[in-house]
Amino acid sequence: MKLVNYRAGGEDKYGIVSGDGVIDAAARLESEFPTLRDVLDAGALDKLAAIAGEAPDSALDDIEFDLPVPNARKIMCAGRNYRAYHEVAEEGKTPDWPSVFSRFATSFVPHRGDVLKPKDGDWLDYEGELVAVIGKRGRHIAEADALGHVAGYTIMNEGTLRDWSKRGLQNMPSKNFFHSGALGPWIVTADEIPDPQNLRLTTRRDGAVVQDGTTDRMIFTVAFLIAYMSKVTWLEPGDMISTGSPGGSITENKNPKWLQPGETLEIEVSGIGTLSHGIAKE
Repeated sequence: MKLVNYRAGGEDKYGIVSGDGVIDAAARLESEFPTLRDVLDAGALDKLAAIAGEAPDSALDDIEFDLPVPNARKIMCAGRNYRAYHEVAEEGKTPDWPSVFSRFATSFVPHRGDVLKPKDGDWLDYEGELVAVIGKRGRHIAEADALGHVAGYTIMNEGTLRDWSKRGLQNMPSKNFFHSGALGPWIVTADEIPDPQNLRLTTRRDGAVVQDGTTDRMIFTVAFLIAYMSKVTWLEPGDMISTGSPGGSITENKNPKWLQPGETLEIEVSGIGTLSHGIAKE
């Protein structure tokens, strides 16, 4: 199933993508599960599966997309997690442990939104990434059991202000500018993605391919990242773990041409779909 949060008829809703339309699950289940995160908290994806064959209530072209989990408790990211990054940087040796940081929900726009080039920041970069959405609460999760805690997968543009990355050692400011990244368009449930290490990720900038990699090139697998982060804190339904970006980000170029207002970015992951958004001036 493809699970989507959206707005239609002046109301916030969640539902199931069916062809070119969306089934309004909120209208059918709202008394029991007011939000999609409530469905995930209850482990009740079977309730959605039971209505997945019903007729759509709205066309996808008529809805306003929201973030995949608008009220996610935590959004965690793994940086420099593809071998290509270290090969391009000529670092040679891959790291022993992942580089992990958090992002605010307010740093993202949904599918079809506009990422903002901020007033105080010029070097806006893209990073197409696969994201695991947690569906089962856990702590100290064994790597062998980790994928069993995944509800599904979505896509992130983990946009970064590279000039702010130069300001000291901290990652947080450069990774959390308001509306500097994107998430979506929906969550594809884990039963449709049997192996998250066998997906292709392609990023297009105004139609030109700028990233093209496969998830088997990750240094730390999705399962490892889930197990690793669960050592730090409880992972809860709706939490999102982004898994890093393959080579091809702007920062790797000798003469970088940073993202500018008016451009369009598309990030496609096989089996999931395409996250598309514009770039606008703050």
